[in-house]
Amino acid sequence: MWLKLAKIDVELLESVRANPDLIGTIFFNGGQAPAGFQRETDMFGDDHRTLSALAEARAEAEHETVRWRKCYPWLAAATGEDGQNDVEGYEFGYGPAFVLDPGQVTAVAQGLMGEGWGFGAARRNAAEGAYEGFEDLGPFYAAAAREGKAIVGGVS
Repeated sequence: MWLKLAKIDVELLESVRANPDLIGTIFFNGGQAPAGFQRETDMFGDDHRTLSALAEARAEAEHETVRWRKCYPWLAAATGEDGQNDVEGYEFGYGPAFVLDPGQVTAVAQGLMGEGWGFGAARRNAAEGAYEGFEDLGPFYAAAAREGKAIVGGVS
């Protein structure tokens, strides 16, 4: 199970909402990337099971519960686990895709910082431009917020 996120322009967000099948062209190399989208710099990926295990362990240590989605609502929103921004018509593999508009991206970036997620030493591979690994989640959202981008994602 792999969490995949992509920063996209507002125009592409509107196209995705109108035609959810475009999500496949964003994430999967078989399709040609939409104009203005750079797979090398506009994508994030992490093992969803590892992310969930870390969040669960932290919730148990800090809140004496493993219900991390309740304890950390911004992390749940950042990973599509809250179900509030699902895209009908596109199944990502382990549930529907989700989208966040630029305003929501900014709120999530600030919320992740407030919850203390992913703002340590990032492992971003500068040579490849890739955001990869749990530590890059916060910086990925912060970059998207600075750039005025939307985010589309899901778990495959």
